[in-house]
Amino acid sequence: MSLSTSVIPLVLTILLGTTAVAQSRTPMSRERKARQLTLRAEEPPVLHPLHVAVHEVTTVTFDAPIVPESVDRSVLAPFFSRVAVHEDVLVLKASVDIPVGKAPVLTVRFAGSGAPAQVGFVLTTVETEVDSQVEVLRQDSGRELADLRARCALSGLGGAVLAGVITREGVAVDYLPKPSSSQGMAAQSPHVLYRTENTRALSTSLINSAGGAPWIPGFARMTPRGPNAPPILEFPLLMQVKQLAPGEHATVVVEWHALPDLPAGTRVTLELLDAKGERGVRWEEVEP
Repeated sequence: MSLSTSVIPLVLTILLGTTAVAQSRTPMSRERKARQLTLRAEEPPVLHPLHVAVHEVTTVTFDAPIVPESVDRSVLAPFFSRVAVHEDVLVLKASVDIPVGKAPVLTVRFAGSGAPAQVGFVLTTVETEVDSQVEVLRQDSGRELADLRARCALSGLGGAVLAGVITREGVAVDYLPKPSSSQGMAAQSPHVLYRTENTRALSTSLINSAGGAPWIPGFARMTPRGPNAPPILEFPLLMQVKQLAPGEHATVVVEWHALPDLPAGTRVTLELLDAKGERGVRWEEVEP
């Protein structure tokens, strides 16, 4: 037997062994995850884990505008081939798996006021999964309070009107004219004002303008007019759906107790507004 012939089995054995070792070191396929992260104003700030992996794209969406300049790209540059930051979307594509012990921290600041002001992520790589899509929901205490007040208020005259139990029979009924102004919303008649001895309730149909943002019901603002007028009052809005998408409409009701201390003949400005107090409709010279 020649030397070259005797060496062939040994070379094959070494090659096969090397292939087996390489295969054993190949990372297992990672499960692509889609998850939702809710931020609450009353909770202390923490770093939220974000699992990234080489050649995988991770998309983080936000339900409120963010500040693109708040993302420190220099921290991400050693690990990512792509970092794209838009008004409410962050896109990351990792060029390497994050080494153990590195774990860069990513901070994203929200635009405008509200709480929490920012969200922090710690970026790591794990063997079993990668975050492909993460939806970040920001819930500030003002919006949660408005939602709670509206849910609790689904009783009494306002809740009965919204449910259709109270009609124009058995109570005094007035009709308001077309709103004097609107901001991104429209009110469809009739605008019915129900009156009992102790309670008032206004019912109307609000329409969200096409092409606008979703409209989340907030509160009614009542501003008395006159030299001896009392302070501004606010009452929760009642609606059977949580929000109005662009082009959608729904019945909206506001209820308040009679105001016996108002000077005789006092009129009020009545506004129906979203949770931020920005978009809605307004009536002037309403008899409360």
